Amino acid sequence: MSIPRPSISFLVVLAAAIFVALQMFVFGRWSPALFSGLFVAAQGLALALLFRLFAPAWWRHRWLRVAVWAVTLIGLGALILWWPGVPWTAWELTGMWITATVGVLQIATLIALPISGLIHGIDWGLQRLFNRSTTDETAEEKPNMARRRLLKYAAAAVPMTTIGLALGGKAQALAGITVYRRELAVPNLPPTLTGLRILHVSDLHLRHYVTVADIEPLLEQAADYRPDLVCVTGDVADDLDQLSDGLQLLSELKPPYGTYATLGNHEYFRGVRRVRQIYDRSPVPLLVNESVRVTINDSPVLIAGIDDPVRMRDLQSSFFETTIREATRERRADDTVILLSHRPDAFDVAATEAIDVTLAGHTHGGQIGFMGRSIFERRFPDRYLWGEYAKSTSRLYTSCGAGHWFPFRLGCPQEAPVIELIPS
Repeated sequence: MSIPRPSISFLVVLAAAIFVALQMFVFGRWSPALFSGLFVAAQGLALALLFRLFAPAWWRHRWLRVAVWAVTLIGLGALILWWPGVPWTAWELTGMWITATVGVLQIATLIALPISGLIHGIDWGLQRLFNRSTTDETAEEKPNMARRRLLKYAAAAVPMTTIGLALGGKAQALAGITVYRRELAVPNLPPTLTGLRILHVSDLHLRHYVTVADIEPLLEQAADYRPDLVCVTGDVADDLDQLSDGLQLLSELKPPYGTYATLGNHEYFRGVRRVRQIYDRSPVPLLVNESVRVTINDSPVLIAGIDDPVRMRDLQSSFFETTIREATRERRADDTVILLSHRPDAFDVAATEAIDVTLAGHTHGGQIGFMGRSIFERRFPDRYLWGEYAKSTSRLYTSCGAGHWFPFRLGCPQEAPVIELIPS
């Protein structure tokens, strides 16, 4: 009696189950590696299902089935380098990159399959329509074959295109931080502040994708623009062992009017108490619902920083009303106010308070952009995902971030803009 061979899908499920059991046994808790393993396994199974539904002719090819399962198992296998390793080692980084690449390729294919299935459906519908409407098979044969060939190529081109874009996004995540000058037109800007340059650094996420070593070339580029002020809007480090050195480097640019920072949600995730202790020992002032006033060319400038609400459910106007008013309680009538907020959601309240300039980050631009805007802009217009925004006399710039915690960017490069204020 022959023993039936287990299906590859069963082996994937079994590998994922073993991985979960080992994770929980070793660590006794949820971890990023555990989440990633479940994510990759679930997407592998979803791919098999979608291929069966939307491209059954393709799924009958053995090489395709082997490729889908092999990529999934590679993603799971790479976690062996990740989950038992010492944090931030080359082994862990390699495992994370492989797993992230597999996840991105899976997502790209999942997006493409329903579109390819729609093209197949159009081909099937047209074929039935033409079969009913003609009795002259010879007259119809050539245009019919040409149409079917065109649709076949179109269906195949969709996943090839999305996979190509996915690989492009992975490559762009390795391109490094871009520093450039951009003008921000501000109403009621005093003439003495025209040309004020602010280096805006947000979301470095110092850990393994971006490290302290990446700050040096950032500062070398920024030095060419001679910024007057450096503003850091949160999420500086996910590895707090790098935070002190990172802040020290950022301060070494020595802009004439100082370097200032505020908190992001990742500072809370990593331990805000330790973060604040590191800031207390650093040369970079941390502004949490407080402000400092500097005089620039005889014009008073109030630099205010607010706290972060940490959780999405706390993104309410009352939070920002309280924090902004507390941070600007020393405001005078002749002050030009620059507000540092990790989240751009503060802008609605900042505009009602006639804050001149708000600098924010957090969104990473959705990590996919086109022509200097997030592709998700139309879907979430009130989230201020990336770029310049205006309300009344207030202006906001949301950076798409100098770093990332997930290594994928497409049309949305890592940036640290030098923002030059000009009159509106």
